[in-house]
Amino acid sequence: MIIKDERTPVNGELSSSMLGFRVKSGARVAAILDFFQRLNRPARAHEIGSALGLAPSSGNDLLKTLVEVGYLDFDEAEKTYYPGLRAGLLGHWLAGLHPELGQLADFAQKLSHESGEHVVLFAQRHHKIQVLSVRPGKTIPPSNIYEGASLPVCGTAAGCALLMLKSHIEIYDIVRRTFRSKSCSNAVISLADTVQDCKRRGYASSVSKDIVPGNWAIALPLPMKVNENSVVVGLGGPIARVKEHERQLADLAEGMISNYFGNMTMSHSGPGLISQHA
Repeated sequence: MIIKDERTPVNGELSSSMLGFRVKSGARVAAILDFFQRLNRPARAHEIGSALGLAPSSGNDLLKTLVEVGYLDFDEAEKTYYPGLRAGLLGHWLAGLHPELGQLADFAQKLSHESGEHVVLFAQRHHKIQVLSVRPGKTIPPSNIYEGASLPVCGTAAGCALLMLKSHIEIYDIVRRTFRSKSCSNAVISLADTVQDCKRRGYASSVSKDIVPGNWAIALPLPMKVNENSVVVGLGGPIARVKEHERQLADLAEGMISNYFGNMTMSHSGPGLISQHA
């Protein structure tokens, strides 16, 4: 039985996550906009700073700058911030370019609600996968899973789900770029048996609890692309709960994917993925 939960946490310490970005202030701007997208209501400066791990002085300066350029509005009476008209116009323009994004967001939200687990959307970026959206489950998501984070294709459940869609040549290129080696034929060939098994199952799953202790994940490819990039959905949570209901979660996700986007058709004779961890 899959447990449902109405609670949707939005807070999380992101300061350590942003250390890896080249320009931290730019990452913080994106984090603030992502925060409002998840919260869906106005918020005060201390709430935003606490959720994103921002120092009060730098956080206030950043919020005021975003107000000045029109990407945030400030309510003097309530002392709250909210996305401004420029952010709305940008979103309207992007919605026209990518009308499928609204459908993706609705799908992720409903899947999170129905499963009670973290639901994460990933998109391919060359030999990596990037987190597009996180819909938290009953617990706080792992610290390495946040909007904008880039993860390797090789060695992650989401990456393995992506490989279900790839040809041998494409898999070879991803492995070569990941390990920066031209000699990776043996590594690609060794995936073949597990690739076929995961294609028959229709999803990838964790095989190790070492990367995120106590966490378990499954991932499935979606029959759609955004900007010509393949998209994958992952579900994760505590290993004691998710692993036990792995097949039920996969069935739930497969049914919702079919309802929202149509059926995914893959040849069992071609390449696939290796079941890994995220």
